[in-house]
Amino acid sequence: MTGTDPAGLDPEALLGALIAAPSPNPPGDERAVAAVIQDALPGLGLPPATVFGRSPERPNLLIRIDGGGSRLMLAGHMDTMPPGNLGSWRTDPYRLEYVDGRLAGLGVADMKSGLVAALLAASRLVRDPSWSGALDLLFVADEENCSDYGMKWLAAEGMLAADAAVILEPGGGADCQSWERLFIAQRGSAVVDLVARGQPGHSAAQIPADARAGIALARAMTALADAHLFADLRHPVDGTSPTVNIGTMVSGGITPFMHPEKLAATVEVRVIEGMTMADVHTAIRQVLAGAGLAGRVDVVPAAGPLDWVPPSPAVRDVRLLDAAATAWRAVLGREPAVGVLLGVTDSSWLSLAGIPTLPALGCGSLAVAHQPNEWIHAGDLAVAIDLTESLARANASPEPA
Repeated sequence: MTGTDPAGLDPEALLGALIAAPSPNPPGDERAVAAVIQDALPGLGLPPATVFGRSPERPNLLIRIDGGGSRLMLAGHMDTMPPGNLGSWRTDPYRLEYVDGRLAGLGVADMKSGLVAALLAASRLVRDPSWSGALDLLFVADEENCSDYGMKWLAAEGMLAADAAVILEPGGGADCQSWERLFIAQRGSAVVDLVARGQPGHSAAQIPADARAGIALARAMTALADAHLFADLRHPVDGTSPTVNIGTMVSGGITPFMHPEKLAATVEVRVIEGMTMADVHTAIRQVLAGAGLAGRVDVVPAAGPLDWVPPSPAVRDVRLLDAAATAWRAVLGREPAVGVLLGVTDSSWLSLAGIPTLPALGCGSLAVAHQPNEWIHAGDLAVAIDLTESLARANASPEPA
């Protein structure tokens, strides 16, 4: 441990209080989580939060610690995904439970453990007379639904001001181990609907196959699957490629006994740095045209905010990169391997605001998030606090570490 926590404050108790404060999105209401954080601030020795919000039930909290040197932002979101099928949970999703060396609960990885790490690391720093850095804690709403009430809105309103930022999202990989790599960039997302049009009518009628919306949609989806779009693109950081997800949602029709006039299928593309929304739309339309479907299947952007989340560029800020590498070595005991985060975080909006951002430095893994029985290794919470504190100390050094 690189610092000491306030007497009597148990990080797991704070995490348990956050888990017990429901914040599923949808529907979206972060007030209970915000209240837990605000109640904890005096005991942590931290200043009161300033609250910003587009609506009362969607608060964003800013805790500003003034000091000298580079201003670092520790950021996280207060909402979670819905719990899903409660019958698939082995524990109560709204109660932090210790099971076989793991801490389980809804949002424990994504990302209420990250909120605890930011709060405890900041508490250690402000209690240390030798530390005088500038630090922001920013806890936002609505990240799980593309941030129209959270970071995206704050960026659009010009409310973000820091020299660098770290988001304490889970940084683990497919093996469910925390801190798989030091993620310095992330992919983005483009979402479109393929809308196939056809001749409506009774399913017993002899409507030609080429005139049916269902046939057109099936051919469009097959053409995209066979095209292997963007297969030749690779991110320069680690070779990460885009992913084309075909048919994540399919909709339309009224009854099995009639041909519909329209059917739709959603296509979601995980994009890498350098790609644009226009690139994605153009490439899909070209595939459909090549399959002879240009007049039968329209490419329609999804309704905002789901239509486009830009990829965040690779961090090139020397101070932030050196601070992260220094903390990684000191706390995790190994050299960091840099990588591109496959998921999407609020680093997209921070990067657009001109703030270099590490997208995921928290504990846990995306492999266990957004599903029942979310968990982290119990010992990783303390490591996350140490790692966050160590990075903030290194970032506040007079010279890059």
